[in-house]
Amino acid sequence: MELLIPGLILVALMVYASTRIKKTAAAAFEQETIESDAFIIEKPEGFLNVINCDPTLEFEAYSRDFGDEDAENMRQARVEIQRLKGTPPERAIKDITASIKVTSRNTEIVDERKYFLIEAERIEKGVGLVELYKIAASGSDTLVLKITALEQTSEDVARKIQLLASGFSVK
Repeated sequence: MELLIPGLILVALMVYASTRIKKTAAAAFEQETIESDAFIIEKPEGFLNVINCDPTLEFEAYSRDFGDEDAENMRQARVEIQRLKGTPPERAIKDITASIKVTSRNTEIVDERKYFLIEAERIEKGVGLVELYKIAASGSDTLVLKITALEQTSEDVARKIQLLASGFSVK
C-alpha cells in the first residue's frame, strides 16, 4: 500500500509531462512569421524552424513529411536562407548557376525590390530534387532563399513551398 500512492503520483507526473511535450512539439510545426533584421518569411504549418541551425545560414527549416519509397529517409522539403556578405546578386547568381541544371529563370519586383527566381533540378542519392532560389540584394549583401523539394511531393507540401517562396521578402 505504501508503494501505491508514490506509484500513482509518478504515473500522473509522467502523463502530465508527456502531454506537455506533445503540445510543445505540435506548436513548433504551427504557422508563424519569422522576422530578422534583413528579411521576413512566412513559415507555413507543417514546417519546423531549426533554432540552432548551421551558423552559415540565417534561417533553416524542414517539412514534417518524409518522401515515399526511395526517399523515405528524406524530408519532402528543406528551406534555408543564406547571407552572402559583400556579394552582389549578379555574382551570387553566377556562382549558383555554375553548379546546377537550371530549368527556369525569372525576375519579379515586389515593393520596389528586384528578386531573381531560379528553378533547377538535381539528383541526390538516386532521388530527383527540385530547387527554387529567390535572390535579392540587402544593402551590400545578397540574401539567397533556397527551397529544396523532392520531385514527388504531396500537393499539400507543394502548396506550402509556394507559400514559403511568396512569403519571403527582404527588408
